[in-house]
Formats: sequence, C-alpha cells, structure tokens
Amino acid sequence: MPRSDAVERFAAAARASGLAVEVQRFPEGTRTAQDAADAVGCVVDQIVKSMVLIVDDRPVLVLCSGSRRVDLDAVARQLTAGAARMASAEEAREATGFAIGGTPPLGHPDDLETLIDPHLLEYETVYAAAGTPDSVFAVAARGLADATGAAAAAVTA
Repeated sequence: MPRSDAVERFAAAARASGLAVEVQRFPEGTRTAQDAADAVGCVVDQIVKSMVLIVDDRPVLVLCSGSRRVDLDAVARQLTAGAARMASAEEAREATGFAIGGTPPLGHPDDLETLIDPHLLEYETVYAAAGTPDSVFAVAARGLADATGAAAAAVTA
C-alpha cells in the first residue's frame, strides 16, 4: 500500500525527533481505539488517542490511553486555565495538520503543549496513529513522552 503524504510527514517528524518508527497500515481502518488494538494485537489501554483540546484560546494535545476519557475540568486545573473543551475537527486539523482519527502525537506545524496520561507510561510499548485513520506505529511509551515533550498529568477518567 503506498504511503500517503500525511504518513510521510509524520515519519519525517518522527525521524527528526529521534524516534525510529515503522508505520503499519491497516486498510480496514483503525478509527477507534478498539479497532487499533484488534489490528495490532494489544490491549486497548496501549492505544494512544491524540486528543486536541482548546484550553482557554490555545490548542493543547492530550495523549490519552485508549480505554480512558479526557477529563476537561482536570485539564483546565492542570494548566491553570479557565476552561478546556474538545477541539472541533477544523480546529484539530488547523492545530496539527492532520485529520481527527489519524492525528499522530508529533509532526505538527507548531509545537503543541502536550500532556500524557500516566496510564500509558505503565506499558513498555504503546501504539499511536501515524497520520491517517489506517496507519499506526509502535513506540516505547517513555520515548514517546520524551519525543513530544509531554508532561505526565492525571487528566483522564
């Protein structure tokens, strides 16, 4: 299967950040965390959901375990902000350069403040989207946190 421009952009950013990743493509799609877990053969907790939020007026990325939900109030408290909400599809694409469902944790036009669910750090290997809804890559959880500059924060339920 040929690689898309989005996957190429992600792969170049991963290399630039020092991550050696191998992108896997699944034509049947990996749109949900459970779909991705089934495709790669892991538990859903090992799936990284890259969630774009608008915190006050700025985009923030939360790397959330596949089995958990982002607690918007906890994000606002963590970032000493007035409010946090989920970004619209348009806002997420503008902030990251990728469509929702395929948003990778890095490779965005501008660096985004990033929080990572500590639950993900309990696993040696986690799996995240690689730029499209049918692409995934495996990465060491701690390596992902380092490459993205993510701060561990209990912002999920």
